Amino acid sequence: MKKSVFVVLALLIGSMMIASITLTSAAEEKGKMMTATGKVMSVDPQGTAITISAKTGKQMEDVGAIVNEQTVVKVKGKKASLSDIKPGDTVQIRYLKSDNLYAKEITKK
Repeated sequence: MKKSVFVVLALLIGSMMIASITLTSAAEEKGKMMTATGKVMSVDPQGTAITISAKTGKQMEDVGAIVNEQTVVKVKGKKASLSDIKPGDTVQIRYLKSDNLYAKEITKK
């Protein structure tokens, strides 16, 4: 009896933890997916951010995005790292616009 109560309690706690992780991930994913193409102005030396100069409407604007472990970086179609991107390169950034801008994918042609 005690063993089955323990098993049920462990399963309940485990499912609550999974639900919490799922809700946290869903909260991070809220926002609008956007794309910007432009010239790289700067890349954070620690690999946590990138800024490009992109045309928005009729004017040029600096767009900065946060880079994290979920960000996919590609150079000429192959997986790369942010250190392969340099100021002056032309890139396309797909980012999630929410309270901050989270880069989902950075592609250098």
